[in-house]
Amino acid sequence: MQIKIKVIILFILLGAIACKNVSYTLSGSTASGTIQVMNFNNIAGNGPPNLSQKLTEDLKSYYLQNSRLRITNTDSDYIIEGDVVSYQVTPLAPTAQDQAAQTRITITVKVRFTDNKETSNNFEQTFSNYADFPQTTSLAAAETQKVQEIYDKIIFDIFQKTVANW
Repeated sequence: MQIKIKVIILFILLGAIACKNVSYTLSGSTASGTIQVMNFNNIAGNGPPNLSQKLTEDLKSYYLQNSRLRITNTDSDYIIEGDVVSYQVTPLAPTAQDQAAQTRITITVKVRFTDNKETSNNFEQTFSNYADFPQTTSLAAAETQKVQEIYDKIIFDIFQKTVANW
């Protein structure tokens, strides 16, 4: 009986020691230090006038809210920069009257990530996503909400690729 108690205590202690050095966050990011989010450019040539500025500010907010990283303008551990390379509005799902039943907004962003701590993590990648809205809704009425939906998905993907450590 005494051996069983000693074995149980041993497992509890080993478990406590093993968990001591593991760091968890709700977002999955264990990254700490500083990050610089450079202003994105809109080289797509179309879309809302604040398209690239919104992406830049939303990225900064996401990193602040979902990681331990601090935003800085110089000498950072991580740098994110890039361009909005495509903004497309496309009719979808033709109806019997040869009209589109839905319209799709697609945004593509090219991102360059620099990890000044571990250069093997550096990458350049394109992220793209879309959102649909009914043809009965005008682009002007749907655009702000749909751009936000698209950016939410793209920003999540960028975050996962850069610092989430899943």
